[in-house]
Amino acid sequence: MFDPTIYRELDAWAAPLVAWTAAFALWTLSKVLLRWAGREVGMSNHTILTELPGLPLQLLHTAGFLLALRAGDVLSSLLFAWWGPGYLITAALVLTRGERLDWSGPAPWTSWGCKLSYVVYMGIYLGHGLTTLPFLFSLWIMNDQVRLAWFEGNADRTRRTGEDRWLPRILYPGLLLLPFVARVPGGWAAGLLGLAQLALWSAGLARLLGEGRFWRRPDPRASRNLRDIVYLRDEPQPPPAGGASPPAGAPPAGGAAPSGAGAAPSGAGAAPSGAGAAPSGAGAAAFQTG
Repeated sequence: MFDPTIYRELDAWAAPLVAWTAAFALWTLSKVLLRWAGREVGMSNHTILTELPGLPLQLLHTAGFLLALRAGDVLSSLLFAWWGPGYLITAALVLTRGERLDWSGPAPWTSWGCKLSYVVYMGIYLGHGLTTLPFLFSLWIMNDQVRLAWFEGNADRTRRTGEDRWLPRILYPGLLLLPFVARVPGGWAAGLLGLAQLALWSAGLARLLGEGRFWRRPDPRASRNLRDIVYLRDEPQPPPAGGASPPAGAPPAGGAAPSGAGAAPSGAGAAPSGAGAAPSGAGAAAFQTG
C-alpha cells in the first residue's frame, strides 16, 4: 500500500520537469512585468498553451500508474489514475467532443477528487522526505494563478478558498518556499523564482481587490478555464429586497458561497438545460478543480 519506492522513483524523475515548468513560469512573469510597466501585452488563453506547463507532470503520473500496477499497489494505482490516465482521457474527450460535453454532473466529483488526491499526494511525498514533486506542483499551479489574476481578472482558487474554506490550498503558495529549507532541483534559483511568483500573484490579487473584481465569478458557460465548472450547478442569487441587483463582484449574500466542490445551495436545482456544456477549447482541467 502506497509503496514508497514508487514515489521515490517519480520524485527522482521529476527533476527535469522543474526546468520545463520554470521556463513557462519565467515567461508568465516577464509578461506580467511588462503589463505592470504599462505595456499593452496579453497571454493566449488557448487550452493547449495553458495546459502545456503541466502536461509532463500528468505523463509522469501515468508512468506512476503503470509502476503501481506492476507492483500490485492498488491504492497507488487508483491515486495515479486520477492525475495520469484520468487527465489524458479527459483531454481526449474534450478534443473530440468539445461543446457537447456537459460538466454540470461530474463537477462536484472532479472537484473533490482533485482536493483529496492532492492532500494525499503531499502527505505521501513530504512524509517520505521527497520535495521535488511538491515544489513542482506548486510551481505549476501558481504559474496558472498568476496568469489568471493578471490576464483573466480571475482570483480563482483564492476566491474559492473564501467561498468553501478549503484551507489545504495554502500549500500551493506555501510549498514554493521549499528550496530554502530542503533540496530541490535548481536550489536557491528555484526558490527565488517561487518568491517572484508569490510577489506578483499577491500584487495581482491586490489589483483585483482594488478594482472590485476579486469576488467576481467567471461565467462557467463562457469561461475557457474548465475549473469554473464548479459553478455550473449554482442557482443565481436572488436580488436583495427592493429589486436592486447586487454590486458587480460582490460575494453572495449571507457570507460564504456554495462549496467549491460544485454543490448547489440547499434546495437549488441543476443548471439550466445546456448550461453545462464546456466552452469551446476548454482543456482537461476538469481534473484541476481544487
